[in-house]
Amino acid sequence: MRLPLLLLCLMAWCGNLWGQGDFSLTVRTPKSMGKSVTLTVYDSDSNWHRQTKRVKNGECMFSGHLKKTCAAELSFAGNRNMYLFLEATEMNVEVNGDDLEHSPVTGSRTNSQYRYALETTTDGKALAAYIQENRKSPIAAFLLFRQMRNMETTEVEKLYRTLDSAEASCYHYSAVKKHLAESIALAIGNPLPDFEFIADGETLRFSECLRKDTMTVIFFGASWCDICKRDIAVAKQVCDDSITCIYIRRGWDAPWISKLDITHLPYIIMLDRKGRIIARDVRIWELERFTKD
Repeated sequence: MRLPLLLLCLMAWCGNLWGQGDFSLTVRTPKSMGKSVTLTVYDSDSNWHRQTKRVKNGECMFSGHLKKTCAAELSFAGNRNMYLFLEATEMNVEVNGDDLEHSPVTGSRTNSQYRYALETTTDGKALAAYIQENRKSPIAAFLLFRQMRNMETTEVEKLYRTLDSAEASCYHYSAVKKHLAESIALAIGNPLPDFEFIADGETLRFSECLRKDTMTVIFFGASWCDICKRDIAVAKQVCDDSITCIYIRRGWDAPWISKLDITHLPYIIMLDRKGRIIARDVRIWELERFTKD
C-alpha cells in the first residue's frame, strides 16, 4: 500500500508544482458591490470561461480545476472589476470597495508577486526592466496587456518580442499579439479594415458605402449621446459634396467598437480618396482644418 500512496503524493506534488489541480476562491465583499460576483478565468491561450455566484452573508465561493496558474477577473455591480491570479490552492479575497486594486488576496504566492510587480512598474521604463528580467513570466505578459493602450505601438511590439513565447504564453500574451495586429492595421496610411453595421434593419459592409474619388468622414455616435447630436450637426455643415460623411449610430455592444479601437463617443475617422486612414479620433473643431488640408 505504501508504494501507491507514495505515487499519489508524488503526482499531487507535481501537479501543484506545475500549477495543476483544484482551486477554491472565497470572496468576501461589502453590500455596495452588489448581490452577485462573476469570476472570469483566462485558462488557456485563446479561451476563457465565467462563473457567477450569489453573495450570501457577505461572501461567495468559486471552485474548479486548473491546468496551470492563470489570470482571472472578478466583476461586481456597476461595471467594477479587479484582476488576480488563480493557483491550485485555497485562496481568499477581502474586497475593498474603495480601492479594488489593493484588495487583500491571501493563500497565493503568485498574487504577492503580481501585486509587487504592479506597484513597481508604474512607468514605461520600469515596465521594460521588469519584462526584461522576467521574460518567461505570464505576469509580465499580463502587465504589458494592462498598460499597452497607453503606449506607442512600437514600444508594445518591442516588449512583446522580449517575452519568451513558449514560457510566457497565456491568454493575455495572445491578446497583446492581437492588439498589435489591429494597431498596425489601423495605422495612418493603411486602408481602414472593413466591418459590418446595421442601417434601417439591413446589414451593410462599410466598403459598400464608400464613394470613389472623395474624402470620407466616418462619424461614430449613439442615440443617447447629446454631444454626438451636436457634433454631427456641425459635421454636416463642414462636409460638402466633395466629402462623403457616414454617420454610424450604435452602442458599446457593437462589434466594430473593439475592431476599430474606438475608446469613446463621438469618434471621427477620416479617409483619403483611396480609403486610406488620414486621421483617427479627430475632434469636431479639427474637422474643418482636416477637410481643407
